[in-house]
Amino acid sequence: MNAFPEFHMPGVRGLLCIVLFGSVVATLPAQEVRRNQLLLAFERQLQDAVKTAGPSIACVVVSRSELYPKTPGATETPGKLGTFDPKTFVKEEPSAGREKLAQILDISKLESIPDHGFAGGVVIDDAGFVLTPYHVIDGATRVYVFLPDGKGSYADIHAADARSDLAVLKLITPPQDLRAIKFGEVRTFTTRTREPNVMAGKLVVLIANPHSAAFDGLRPSAAFGSITNVRHRILPPPTNPNQRRAAEPRASRYAEYGSLLEYDVRLNSGVSGGVLLNLDSEMIGLTNAAALAWGKEVGPGYAVPADQNFRRIVEVLRRGEEVEYGFMGVLRVGDQPASRIVNPMPGGAAARAQLRAGDVISRINGIAITSFNDLLLHVGSALAGSKVVVTVDRVGGERDLEVTLAKYLNDQPFIASVRPAPVFGMRVDHASILAQRLSTDTYVPAGVCVREVAPDSPAAKAFKALADVPPTSWLITKVNGNAVSKPVDFYEAAKGQESLKLTIADPAEKPPQERELIIP
Repeated sequence: MNAFPEFHMPGVRGLLCIVLFGSVVATLPAQEVRRNQLLLAFERQLQDAVKTAGPSIACVVVSRSELYPKTPGATETPGKLGTFDPKTFVKEEPSAGREKLAQILDISKLESIPDHGFAGGVVIDDAGFVLTPYHVIDGATRVYVFLPDGKGSYADIHAADARSDLAVLKLITPPQDLRAIKFGEVRTFTTRTREPNVMAGKLVVLIANPHSAAFDGLRPSAAFGSITNVRHRILPPPTNPNQRRAAEPRASRYAEYGSLLEYDVRLNSGVSGGVLLNLDSEMIGLTNAAALAWGKEVGPGYAVPADQNFRRIVEVLRRGEEVEYGFMGVLRVGDQPASRIVNPMPGGAAARAQLRAGDVISRINGIAITSFNDLLLHVGSALAGSKVVVTVDRVGGERDLEVTLAKYLNDQPFIASVRPAPVFGMRVDHASILAQRLSTDTYVPAGVCVREVAPDSPAAKAFKALADVPPTSWLITKVNGNAVSKPVDFYEAAKGQESLKLTIADPAEKPPQERELIIP
């Protein structure tokens, strides 16, 4: 296979003549020569862009068959899918039917791709990490990643997050000469000090590694076009009265609440996991077919911009961890979708930062906030534990407040292969998770909540003695007498301890009563 991409530029020469040479007087021979030189130079720039990025572009083949043998360690390690050995598979039960089934299940062979699903992907780390949309690998039982020049590997799901619709795969046997894509600087919002650099009219290259049954081999294809718009969906008003007060709308995935790059490049229909490049060979967007606004595969394509928010989430996934979205703890006043007038939740991050009832949030880190979608995007993607500057309008003028974000209660599926080791069978989470499960006027003090308890563990036995309250209803405020306010505090305090004395409380209890729990 040849790593150099195929390149498609329908109508490019005419377009370039308009864009680049409209002001040139064509009657002068010297200017005719200059026009040709500029056109050739631009053509070389496009070719260099796809030649540079081509080795990073992958085809991700996904099987959801339940006929694969069980992978050792898959139960203990989320996302561990493993490989597939067709010879061993046949040897276990030799038969002609078994041999045919093995050929279908072996997704490392190009001829088996039509029996499964496939999409695009991109190498983001030369250690063997590949980025693709979450919906591509949702429900996968085996994943194989094809790269140019005949390279490829089975892959595990290193980490994945349905809310951002992003997943990072880890190649099980990565080639030694992998080349990671370069990310470009992407700004789609105006701040106090900077203007957007990705907007309608920006020239882009769309590159992907799609499979076609009509041709042998896999190599990247590319096409040239432009960004036609930066879009933002408008969500319908909430129907649940309880949701009318919440700062976060009901949107479940980034394509529903975040910004999207609309582009006019037609490489192939409905491609997910393709890469939008600028003319410097840098990635500025990841295409997402699930974001199509049209009822059929017509009209423009859409990509998630690879801005700071995107890259922050991708870095968490590259580390194999759960994406912990930021949460400020504010309640909306009024039912209008664009309302930004808020009340702080008792004891929440906003209240601790001195936000007041009736404040109007106008900016987050200098970016204008005009709706709760904006608030969700810029607070959520800042991630839990980070600090954001919140600009509020209140009587007396505008002021900036620094808010240390709590964690948003995200009910969307995720996979994290790297998680804190359980302490006596127990893992904990941010107290804000418990606060969001309770009524919006319930005060939850600083601490950590119980996230999960393994059955028959020392922690399970200890909590079982506490009436009929489930373990996940308890807030832990101290470990061996030391106050804890976030999960990292808990794990540090519990590290190496032979026993724990926990100070706990049930915030739903009126009034809450502190108790002590000894484990084991």
